[in-house]
Amino acid sequence: MRSEEELIEFLREKFPPGRALVGIGDDAAVFENLVFTTDMLVEGVHFLKDHPPFFLGRKAVNVNLSDLAAMGAEPLFILMSLAFPVEFTSAWMEEFSNGVSSACKEGECSLVGGDLSRADRIFISVTAVGRTDSPVLRGRAREGEGIYLVGDLGLARAGREALEKGIKGFTILEMAFWNPRPRLKEGLEAARLASSMIDVSDGFVLDLHRLLQGKGARLDQESLPIPFELKRFCRKMGVSPLDYVLYGGEDYALIYTSGSDHGPGRRVGEVTGDGRILLGEREVPVKGFSHFSGKPSQKF
Repeated sequence: MRSEEELIEFLREKFPPGRALVGIGDDAAVFENLVFTTDMLVEGVHFLKDHPPFFLGRKAVNVNLSDLAAMGAEPLFILMSLAFPVEFTSAWMEEFSNGVSSACKEGECSLVGGDLSRADRIFISVTAVGRTDSPVLRGRAREGEGIYLVGDLGLARAGREALEKGIKGFTILEMAFWNPRPRLKEGLEAARLASSMIDVSDGFVLDLHRLLQGKGARLDQESLPIPFELKRFCRKMGVSPLDYVLYGGEDYALIYTSGSDHGPGRRVGEVTGDGRILLGEREVPVKGFSHFSGKPSQKF
């Protein structure tokens, strides 16, 4: 089996963009002024079996809207395909639908179609469509530009671990995993001055590496935010919060590069030309969430 990066590159070569402006390899595809993205959520991989259905509905929508945010796009509508066990109750479906409706209302978009099927566990696939006249793409950062972060890192990974291990008292972390929110407003604001942008789904370092596409970065450790609740959780577990910040997935923060300091978020580093990711003067490994290495995924 190819690695995930190799598989995406294989698909990129096999399926050129055709009439699309942007095809495989970014947060979303672009055709004229429309932006298309799709994400699949699988029980046991992206969420736990006891994920509250209301928040699962919200998450299914919001992880897609986050990709639109990373392109600087305004959401228009979504389509959803859902497969689930036949023994699921109508109350579960009602709560799930309420979550979908809640996220659509906040994102100012509509559910306009989809498909239903039976399966032995829950599968959710959402396609979101947005609009922008100036999509912000990966790989266009310039050496010397600042690297900016909108949102927190590491909370969702810690929340998932707290839930899996039955560790109580970390509601903020649990909610970060259950109910991520897309940075739509900040994405539109950043798009006015960003040279490139991506959302953090598979870990900060890995997604930064994907964003820079051959360029490098020097990160300022003091500028990387470590939220209080993450510090408290890591003290209890006897682990380093920095590992969660650098490599935790499913945060759906935004990373963008720019020559201007007047956008949203905080400056956490600078684009370099040598291809390495440095934390201060120390090189850090590029790793993160990947399906085919036994870790979570990346879209193509």
